[in-house]
Amino acid sequence: MNRITIIAVIFLIVPKGFAQMDSISLTQCLLAAREKSAVNGQSKIVEDIAALKMTNARVSYLPSVSAYGKAWYQSDAVTVTGPTGPMIEVDRFQYNTGLEADQPIYDGGLSKHRRELERAIMDSEEGKIEMELYQLNSLLTDLYFNSVLIDKKNSAIQLKIDVLTKRLKEVEAAVNAGLVKGNQVDEIKVELLSSQQQQLEIEKLRQQTITSLSLYTGLDIQFGTTFILSDIPEIYPSSIRPEYKYFDAEMNRLESMSDLQKGKKLPHIGAYGQAGYSYPGLNFFENEPAYYYIVGARLSWNLFDWKQNKRDTEVLLKQKEIIETKKTDFEQKIEIAMKKELIEQQKLSDIIKIDEELIRQRTAVTKASETSLLQGVITSTDYLEDLNAEINARINLETHKTQLQESLIQYELLKGIDTINLVVNNN
Repeated sequence: MNRITIIAVIFLIVPKGFAQMDSISLTQCLLAAREKSAVNGQSKIVEDIAALKMTNARVSYLPSVSAYGKAWYQSDAVTVTGPTGPMIEVDRFQYNTGLEADQPIYDGGLSKHRRELERAIMDSEEGKIEMELYQLNSLLTDLYFNSVLIDKKNSAIQLKIDVLTKRLKEVEAAVNAGLVKGNQVDEIKVELLSSQQQQLEIEKLRQQTITSLSLYTGLDIQFGTTFILSDIPEIYPSSIRPEYKYFDAEMNRLESMSDLQKGKKLPHIGAYGQAGYSYPGLNFFENEPAYYYIVGARLSWNLFDWKQNKRDTEVLLKQKEIIETKKTDFEQKIEIAMKKELIEQQKLSDIIKIDEELIRQRTAVTKASETSLLQGVITSTDYLEDLNAEINARINLETHKTQLQESLIQYELLKGIDTINLVVNNN
């Protein structure tokens, strides 16, 4: 999918005028953030610069034409003396003007190597841009799952509020029937207010995360927007990490520079020509101004440069070693991070099983406490302890499920996904 297609997808995702989105997926966020990033616009600039430089390198093999002119007075000049005195005496004031053309015939491949170098530099610069864009994926994924997690917590708190509201009415009815003391109502009211306050804090935190997402993506994500998260994480097309492409581009750039260095050591052959008007002409025996032309060929070959070219080549070899070292270090970090995510996934999977069993038990305990409360056997405090334990267990389960899904996607990001060809699944 090319850039135009991606932009078209974004326009389909976001209605005109950035109308509020009812729902949003992680893929939509990744696509939109990539398109909105100011770094993404640098690719076109890099390509334009490379095209201009490659054109300059190409035309350097074409003939060059320059104009020249000079006038001078010299202290002495050619004089031919005969038996009777001076026969020819060239004027001491002279001038020369004309055009000179140079045509490279063989430049040691410098023109070709310069074009290859500019192309390699372009690939390297684009590799840097892709690296920066790819780093957005992890950040956006973290923000997205934080928003999902906040929604899960908010849903759990809302469940608690609904339960407390219902329980409050039941306890008030029990108080009126003389089954429960009146102070039990106050405790439930306090807990209900506390839960409502907690929900307000969660809503403020959610507003912060969706504001950050909106700024990164340019999408109009509102408080009512639903974050789509299926039980099975989205499957992304795999690809080589842009860092590896950047390392390869850097090695290619250094190879191109090495080829350029070799070209400088080779002999250069060119043709040249001059045409002009001078006083005196080429035949100084005729002390008159005249038109003239000169054609010829020249050879230049730097046979001794005090080993400067050799040292430049050694520098390039050292730079290659640095690139290899950076690549190895990056591979080690990625391997460590991937193993860490795998360990985290196994841990969360085990915890989720315990969470599910714990919720079943907590739900049964809360149900029994509810009956005991309405019968006046236990106090509201006892009941609220059991209810809070159940709600916390539900929050823990949703938290661990969300963390597991994020870890699965972060693992895929570490391996490498093709963010350029992501497709939004609207099913």
